[in-house]
Order: sequence, then C-alpha cells, then structure tokens
Amino acid sequence: MDRSTFAGILPYQGAVRALLFTCVAVVAFSASAQERYGIAHSNFGGTDIAYLNPARTAGQWPYADIRIAGADAFAWNSLVAWSDRDQSLVGELRDRSTSTTPGRVVLRSSDLARTHRATVQAAVLGPAVSLALGRGTIGLGIRSRAHVSASGVSEELGNFIYQGFNYAPQVGVRYRDQGVRVLGAAWTEFSANYAHIIRAEGFSFISVGVGMRYNLGHSAGAFQFTDLDYTVVDTAQLIIHEATARYGVAQPAVRAGSGWGADLGMVYERTLDEADGYFPHQGASGCTPIRYRYRIGVSLIDLGGIRFRNAEAGTISAGSLTIPDHEHIPVQGVSDLDSLLSTTTQWSRSTEFAIGLPTAISLQYDQRIVDHAYIAFAAVQNLAGRSSLRLRRANSLAITPRFETRYFEAALPVVLHEYAITRPSIGFMLRLNGLVIGSDHILPFVSKADVYALDVYARLRIMLFRSPACKGKRSSKKHRSGSKDMVPCVFPK
Repeated sequence: MDRSTFAGILPYQGAVRALLFTCVAVVAFSASAQERYGIAHSNFGGTDIAYLNPARTAGQWPYADIRIAGADAFAWNSLVAWSDRDQSLVGELRDRSTSTTPGRVVLRSSDLARTHRATVQAAVLGPAVSLALGRGTIGLGIRSRAHVSASGVSEELGNFIYQGFNYAPQVGVRYRDQGVRVLGAAWTEFSANYAHIIRAEGFSFISVGVGMRYNLGHSAGAFQFTDLDYTVVDTAQLIIHEATARYGVAQPAVRAGSGWGADLGMVYERTLDEADGYFPHQGASGCTPIRYRYRIGVSLIDLGGIRFRNAEAGTISAGSLTIPDHEHIPVQGVSDLDSLLSTTTQWSRSTEFAIGLPTAISLQYDQRIVDHAYIAFAAVQNLAGRSSLRLRRANSLAITPRFETRYFEAALPVVLHEYAITRPSIGFMLRLNGLVIGSDHILPFVSKADVYALDVYARLRIMLFRSPACKGKRSSKKHRSGSKDMVPCVFPK
C-alpha cells in the first residue's frame, strides 16, 4: 500500500491535504526554532525572552525593545536521517554543480524512547514591542506559526512507513499500536504580555508574568489511533483486526478557526546589590540595571488551543476488516470509504474539532560567572497526553554558556532533544546590537554528520537603553521626597 492509498483508507485525504498545507507553510517561511536557547536567557533578548517565561521581561535591561521582523524554523525526528553526504549543507549550497554524493535517507534507531517522534515548527514574526514602565513591563506583538507533530509510532510501524507494507521480516506478524498521533496546524497569534516585580527586598526580587494571545486558525489536520490491531498477511493482503481512531480536517482559510492561548511564569533573582526601592529605568537607582548572581524561573507555556468550525471530523471504531489488495484500493472520497467500511465500522461525524497548543512546563536557571559571562540551564517538558488532540512539543534540555554586552553577544547552546543523550545538538547565536542570527543545531550546516534535525532563527530589532527619566528629562510634576515619580539620573549616560 502506498502512502496515498493508506491515507484514503482512513478517511484522511482531507487531513493529509491540511497537513501538507502546513508543511508547505513551513517551507515557505524558510527560516520557529524550538526554544531559541541561544537568545532565550539573554538580558538583551527583548521580546524573545517572554516566549520561554513571560515573567522575564519584568526589569528588562533595555528600556524598550522593538522587533521589526523575524523568522524561525525547527525540524527534528527520530525515524530517519540524511546520511552519506560528501559536503555540509553550506557546501551543498555553494557547490551544487560539483556535488557527487547527495546522500541517502537511512533509518535511525529509536534511542531511549520506545516510539518514534517528530516535530516541525516554523514562524514568521511581525512587529512587536516590549516597554519597561518601572517595575512593570508591557508587550504587544504578532506572529504566524505552523506546527506539525507525530508521536507514538512504534519501531514496527516505523519500518512499514520507511520500507513499505511489503517489508518481509514483518509480513505475517500481528501488531498492536496505541496512541499513534499525527497533528498539524497553522495560525496567527496576536499577543499582549505583562510582567511585574512584585517583591524587591534585601538581595533579591521576585517577578511574575502573564501572556495572553488571540489565535486565528488558518488550517489544521489531526489523526489519532487510540488502538490499531493489524496484520500484513502477505504482499497484497492486509487484515485490520480492530481499530479505534478520531480525525479532524480544516481546509486552508484566513479564518478557519479561533481560540485563546496563555503563558504564565515566575522568576526569582539573587542580586549582587540590595534591591530595596529598585525601580528599573526610573530614578537614579534604576538607570543602571541591577546585576544578579543567579536567576531561577518556572513557567507554563502555550496553554490553550484553537477550535476549527466548518470542518470534517469524527470518530471511527472498526471491527475485523480484510483488504485483499492494499496496493490498489479505489477510495476517492467519503462515499467510497462508506462502501468499504459499511459492514464493520461505527462512524460518528462532526463539523468541528479543537487542537490544543503545544503546551509545556519549563524550568530555567542562569548563573553569573564573571562580568558579562553566564552559563544557563533550561528544561522543557511537553504536557500533551497520548490520547489528546494537542500538538506535541519536543522535550529538551539545554546548557548555554554565553558572553554578552550591550552591543555584542555570543552563545553556544548544547541541546538534548527528547533526552537523547547520545545525540546532543550544538548551536550558536550571534547578536550585533539588534541583529540576531542563531541556531540550536548548527552541525548540519558545517559538517558531514547525519542530518535528522535542523534549526535556525533570525531577528531584526531596535533597542532603546535609556528611559526619558535617565536622559535628564524631568517629570512635569514637582518631585516629592519618598515618592515614586521619575527623576533623572545624577550622571546620565
């Protein structure tokens, strides 16, 4: 059975089209990195630092950060890799006419996980702004995202996907899979964030933050096998002993669906100096950002989802079904599928379905080594249940040393995707004032190693470091002793 036939059997031709649209959107964006660890911990990360923890913007070191544009791309899978290349990706692009060994696609081992997984993300980032107003910081922004995730694919099912249903070692063997999911969605989000320093006493302060987003859905496809019990009898015959599944398809449209999303976070900072009375960018004590020994943060990210209406959705419960020739099945639409499954299937249809955002919990730690040098740790654990229609975020651990100044920054993240300790990803990030270029997995671009993941991101931003109060501009009101009115620094910089 080829892929298109398999899609037809399980009324997913529409779902496949929607997923393909999302994948095309990923390619068209051409450049969301998974977590952008190279810039996520930066004290000059601007609007980006809110994506991993919205509380991070409270007390941000730039007075204002204005994002003009940005783009991200991330792809990772545990099933296949591009191997036996004679050049790096950079070399392939530079010397396309002289490349003699384009490489081949090979199977990967499942490493620590018992099932195969894959994640593809992309985003185009529009204008955004983050503005510090004393102990509070507000932010507004827009970005378009596409996300495709697959999970629960057993090693045997992975072999069928790669080798085809005529894979001899598995012919005649009965298999049972559970929790197989393929989900995809594309949407645009309009976000508003607020973070606040709620306590600043002694040598520490605590910040909390929340981000709210309105999600405008453009397309989606979802398919989930709760149970799949099957046998490929020979090179032609397939027996489905039992199958329970649900699906949903929303065809591409400007407003195919809508929903809400949210991020929640908290940060604790142990400061080098006393934080009593500290108001960032307001007053003499706030004109210079307060430095810290270490910072700890915890957050819930991408809560919420998108509901798609005017869609094709439903559940399927199939009993024993024999397909005599899985290479040639004349299924062109719902009526043909009805005829094929009419005697063995219970089919419930709906006109709407919901897909959850790639929700995760994250822990972050950032340690100062010396002036301008830091080392950070972060962990992201996805919260998508095996039986839910929630996009799955790739689990990850990262250690990121970095050197930063106001106008220059470099970071070297080391990332473990899905806790694959034998296959760490090495990244690199470079910031020149407001221009950011980075990758959490740079090796495919510069080496001949197997390619099973790609990651790249870029930003163009404008940072304003001094608030009006710190430029010598006084408030029109007369300053009262002990008040929190803005006053200029004694020595403006």
